[in-house]
Amino acid sequence: MNKIQTLKSGILPAFSYPGGSGAVIYPDWSGVVRISDGNNTGSGVLSSSGLHVITAAHVVQDFQISNTSVYFSTGKEHLEAFTVQEFTIHPQALITDSGVWHDLALITLEQSAPLEAQRYNLYEQSDEIGQTGVITGYGRGHTDMNDTLPTLRAGLNTIDTTAAPFHSRGWRGSLDDQLLFDYDDGTLENDTIGNFLGEPHLGLGDLETMITPGDSGGGLFLPAEDEWLLAGIHSFASGDPPVGTPGDIGASTRISSYVPWIFSETGQLQQIQAMNTKPPPRDEVPLEVDEGLGVYFLVEIDGGASSLSSVEFFTRDGTAQAGLDYIPTSGQVVFEPGDRWAKIWVQTLSDNLIDGNEDFELVLTNPEGGRFPEDAEELSASRIIIDDLSLSGVTLLTEELFG
Repeated sequence: MNKIQTLKSGILPAFSYPGGSGAVIYPDWSGVVRISDGNNTGSGVLSSSGLHVITAAHVVQDFQISNTSVYFSTGKEHLEAFTVQEFTIHPQALITDSGVWHDLALITLEQSAPLEAQRYNLYEQSDEIGQTGVITGYGRGHTDMNDTLPTLRAGLNTIDTTAAPFHSRGWRGSLDDQLLFDYDDGTLENDTIGNFLGEPHLGLGDLETMITPGDSGGGLFLPAEDEWLLAGIHSFASGDPPVGTPGDIGASTRISSYVPWIFSETGQLQQIQAMNTKPPPRDEVPLEVDEGLGVYFLVEIDGGASSLSSVEFFTRDGTAQAGLDYIPTSGQVVFEPGDRWAKIWVQTLSDNLIDGNEDFELVLTNPEGGRFPEDAEELSASRIIIDDLSLSGVTLLTEELFG
């Protein structure tokens, strides 16, 4: 297959990252998924929540939820299918003949993704331009455009610009939130973006690739010190047919523009306002939770806050693993004067494993406007997740997080 690597195992051969430190990197794309409702297909990327797949809005907007499955390549003989319970499309998403706006969506699975599937963190910086990243997805092969087999593929390309400069060419949409890369073949003729910007970039040779039909919703990844971070979700390609030939331009929705929305919608970020009413009895606070349900932690100030106060919180693994047994969450609780208590909710996840009862912690830290007992640096409390031995449970989304 020309200019593309086929990933039957979900693992690329080791390679030195162009423009990086030269360290050998072993990418794991087992969390890049194929999405299908039997008629339409696309790609997606598993988030660090373990329950949500990030994809393009235009991929799922016409899908039938009841017929949709998400397929993982985890080294087994066949792709592993997971059932979908919900789509969440960005509230400003719009795809028309005149432009593309906020082409982003989330898919909520019924159970947490397979243990073997990689969970990906988000690229939160806005310095993507000029970096070389990895394009992944379940698109067609480049040497045979009739090849429709759902094969996980990956290759390299350099992010040349956002779509903002193309406004002068009549492009419309959320242009600042789109990352563009062209399919270079080493010639000036096909250096489309370089010619437009007056900044030549002739590409990466045989390592360079381009998105094709089926790659929509797939991931554009950039490297961190020891992991690959999701920087873009493939949205569209522009160029003369056939799609995926030298000179084409690819566009991915810029993840750094949507980090707060993604974290909020997946329950990974919370901003909690405390209450000034009578707190729940402490002996009624649950210490155990059935797998797949939500559980709360009670945060209380004896006598109420005398001034504006706050405390930060985050979850921490015990024997339970974030992204497999529960959704990791963090945030801040704000106490206005007179406020006495607040609930912090954590969503536990159903899975298809018999792994026994497991535990995790919620940690409070960095108090402002007050202090912890005995001037401790942190406070923590644990919860036990009761295993579902039937393996038939569905994650029931907690209204306080997902309502």
